[in-house]
Amino acid sequence: MRKILAIIGTSKSGKTSTVEYLVTNLVKKGLKIGSAKHVHHPDFSIDLEGKDTWRHANAGSKRVICLSEDEVTIIRKEKGPEYKLDDILKLYQDDEFDLIILEGFHWIVSSRNEVMKIITAKDVEDANKRLNGTIPPILAITGKISNIHKGKSIKEIPIINIKDGGDQLLNLVMDELLINTDT
Repeated sequence: MRKILAIIGTSKSGKTSTVEYLVTNLVKKGLKIGSAKHVHHPDFSIDLEGKDTWRHANAGSKRVICLSEDEVTIIRKEKGPEYKLDDILKLYQDDEFDLIILEGFHWIVSSRNEVMKIITAKDVEDANKRLNGTIPPILAITGKISNIHKGKSIKEIPIINIKDGGDQLLNLVMDELLINTDT
């Protein structure tokens, strides 16, 4: 079974900063990480109007692949049912990853006990809202809340500030991955 860690929280609560911290430090430890980001904006497109790939799709192509020396981008133009966790994981099937980190996707992961979770929150009320209906394992709470409440906990879940306590968060993740934290 693939190891999956979801970073879930409200907008501007610190999700991306938490993902960035974890990816940077887990890669330094030699792990191969994949990540996915949920975008809430219905009109969002990774493609830019007027660019060649946009023109391909605008002409009717349902899948546009853009290849450069250092990147491969696949743009799928489709509207369909909401993605499920298995649909997201299929996007990683061509390679072996030590960990897949999901940013967002609360509706997909909140009731999944095989997905490790880190909650990001702006304040205690925000954290409690996100914790409501989210089942363990929940490793930690981080984000803006940690600027005021670092070192405390909510429902026995530690609040960790990644700026000065990031190693604690990293060790929690490494422990869940069953990787020696002394490396």
